Amino acid sequence: MRQKVYALIHETLAALKAAGTLKLEQVPGYTVEPPKNPAHGDWAVNVAMMLTKPEGKPPRDIANALVKGLVDREGIVAKVEVAGPGFLNITLKEQVIQEVAREVLGAGESFGRQAPKSTGKRVMVEFVSANPTGPIHIGHARGAFMGDAVSRLLEAAGHDVTREFYINDYGKQVETLGRTVYKRYLQLFGQQIELGEGEYPAEYVIDIAKTWKAEVGERYVKAPESEWMPAAIAVGIRENLKAIKATLEKASIRHDVFFSEASLHTGGKVMAVAEEYKQRGATYEAATARREGEKVRSEDSKAAQFADRQKGGTFLMTSQHGDEEDRIILRHDGTPVYLTADLAYHREKYARGYDRIIDVLGADHAGHLPRMRGGMALLGLDPKKLEFLLVQMVRITRSGEEVKVSKRKGTVFELEDLLDEVGADVCRFLFLIKTANSRFDFDLDLVQKQSKDNPVFYFQYGHARCASILKKAVEKGTPFVGLEGLTSAHLARLTLPEELAMLKKMSQLPDVVASSAERLEPHHVLYFCQELITDFHSYYTKYKTDPIISGDVEKTQGRLALVAALKQTLRSAFALLGIHAPEYMEAPPDEE
Repeated sequence: MRQKVYALIHETLAALKAAGTLKLEQVPGYTVEPPKNPAHGDWAVNVAMMLTKPEGKPPRDIANALVKGLVDREGIVAKVEVAGPGFLNITLKEQVIQEVAREVLGAGESFGRQAPKSTGKRVMVEFVSANPTGPIHIGHARGAFMGDAVSRLLEAAGHDVTREFYINDYGKQVETLGRTVYKRYLQLFGQQIELGEGEYPAEYVIDIAKTWKAEVGERYVKAPESEWMPAAIAVGIRENLKAIKATLEKASIRHDVFFSEASLHTGGKVMAVAEEYKQRGATYEAATARREGEKVRSEDSKAAQFADRQKGGTFLMTSQHGDEEDRIILRHDGTPVYLTADLAYHREKYARGYDRIIDVLGADHAGHLPRMRGGMALLGLDPKKLEFLLVQMVRITRSGEEVKVSKRKGTVFELEDLLDEVGADVCRFLFLIKTANSRFDFDLDLVQKQSKDNPVFYFQYGHARCASILKKAVEKGTPFVGLEGLTSAHLARLTLPEELAMLKKMSQLPDVVASSAERLEPHHVLYFCQELITDFHSYYTKYKTDPIISGDVEKTQGRLALVAALKQTLRSAFALLGIHAPEYMEAPPDEE
C-alpha cells in the first residue's frame, strides 16, 4: 500500500508541475508513514514540508494544492486531509486494504522479498571467523546468528550477498595448536609428555591426534620439528574447521567463502600492503607512535600487555583519519603484526568490487574500527564502504546462575551444547530479538517452558494457531477456497477495525525488510511479527462469540483469507530470519 501512495503523490506532483502550480526543479526525499494515531488515517505524507524551501511557499499552501490537484487514477483514496504544519493524512478505501490478503497469498513464499540481485549491489558479510584452534563456543554464538540474519535480510532486499569466514590460520596460536596435537600424537605411542602453559588440554585435540595417527602411522614420531609442525598444524586446522562447519550447519548457518589468512602471507600480500603504505608516504620509522604520549592505556588492554613487542618499527599514520594514535604495522625486525594482515585482507575485499563490506565483530573490537577505516583511507579507498556491526556478549543462565561450562564435557560451553539443549530456532530468536549492542541474559529455564511466558513459544504459536484454524475449517466442511476461489465479496466482509489494522500491518513487511537490511537490524522483523501475533491473539479472543468459522459462508471465507494471509506473512517473515514456522503446537495450559 505504501508504494501505491508514493505513486499517487508522484503523479500529483507531476500534474502540478505541468500546470505550473509548482516549480519542482527538484523533488526532495519525503516519507510515507503510518500516523501515530490511527484516527488520522492510513498514511501520513510530509512532502509539503520538504518542498517548503525549494518552492518558497508555506507548507500548508503546498499541501492544499496537492489535495486540490490529487490524481487518483486507481480510485484508492477515500479521504485526504491537511493536518498540523502541512502533513497530508490519507485514508484509503476499505477495498484497497481488504485486497492486501489477496496480494499476500498471490506472492506466497516470496512475500516481503525483492527479486534476487535486483538492486545490482554486491555486499560482503564477514562473520563468525572463529580461530580454528577449537570449536565454536558460546562467545561466537550471537555474532554467528546475527551475521546470518543480516545476510538473509540483505538478500531479501535484493542484494547479491557473499557470506565469508576469515580463517586465522597463521601465527602463534596455530603453532601452539600444532605443538599440542603433536604432543598428543606422541602420547598415543606411549611417550610421557606433559602439555606446556597455554597449550590446549581439551578432549578434541586428543581426537585430532587419533585421526592423525590413523592417517600417518609412525611417520612423524622421530621427525624433526620442521617436518611435523606444518603437518600437525594442517591436520589440526582441518579437523577443527570440519567441526566448526558441522556446528554451523546444525544451526542452519552457511558461508560461501572460507578465506585463509595464511594465503595472504604466502601470497606476499601482507608485505605488499606494508610496502604500498610506504610508497604512499603514509608510514614512518620510530621508537614509538608520534601520538602515543597523548594516549593513556588501560593496564588490562592488549596494547599495554604487549607494549614491549611494539617498541620501534614502522608506524601507519591512521591518526590522520580519526584513530587515537598511529599504529605499528612492522616490528623493528621487519615482521608484520596482526593488524597488517587484517589491512591486507580488507584491501583484498575492496579489490573484489563489493559495494558494501560488513564485518560482524564482538563489541570488544570497537577499537579496531578507526584503525581499519583509517588504513583503507590511506590506501585511497572509500572508508564509507566498510561497515561494522558490533555484537555484545550474552550471559547464558540456568536457575539464575551464569553457565560457562558444559556439564557433559566439562569444558567451555559450546554453541553445539546450546543447540542440543534448546534448538536453533530458540537461539535465533533470542540472539536476534535485541539490538546487537544490547546486553541480556539467555535464560535456559524460561525458553523451555511451553507457556505464554516463553517469548519464543508465544512467537511460533501465532503461526501454529493460524494453521490450526485452517485445519479446523476443513474438518468442519468449510475449507478455505484458496486464492483461485477468493472473491471480492468474501474480502468485503473484513470490516472490523482489528481486521483492517492487521491487513495494513501485513502490507508493511516489504518495507520492514528493506529498512532492517539497510540498518543491519534484524530485530525489527521480529518486532513486526510480535505485533501482528499479539493483534491476532487479541482479535481471536475478543470475537469468540463471533467466530472465524460460522454459518455465514462469505464472512467465513473472508476471515479464513485473513488467517491464511497472516499465516503466509508470518511464515515469510520467519523464513527471512531462518526460523521455522510450525504447523502444530500444543496450546498453553490456560487455553483451549
